Amino acid sequence: MAMRQRVYVRFVCYQNVPSQRQRLGLFQALDQARECGFAPAWALKELGEIYGWFKENLAVPHQFSRGGWKGHGQPGLSWFKPAASEHIRQMHRLKLALEACGVHVDILTTRDPGEIIWQDQHQVVAEPGARRF
Repeated sequence: MAMRQRVYVRFVCYQNVPSQRQRLGLFQALDQARECGFAPAWALKELGEIYGWFKENLAVPHQFSRGGWKGHGQPGLSWFKPAASEHIRQMHRLKLALEACGVHVDILTTRDPGEIIWQDQHQVVAEPGARRF
């Protein structure tokens, strides 16, 4: 019998992070969405509610790189674990609200996010190495 491999999920925007090979995460795009001149009221309300939910229900990782902030290593990327179904559902809600504000969102999946340097029950932070996500 074949073992099921874990599939990690990451939500990203179209925009690249300056000086990195990775794309902007959704929490980093909230300000851009709020400053949008055509954002519908319902979407702005959703952004606030969902962000509040995450502040209560998702830990801020303690570490994003093995090399510290001075650049000895690629900064780690956050991925949701497959068991974080409610967190992933909330991210889908956030995706819809951001897209209503003109921020395009892609959903990435992988079985190998890289070298895991931090984790809790809902997420991992992994250095991607040479891969681009």
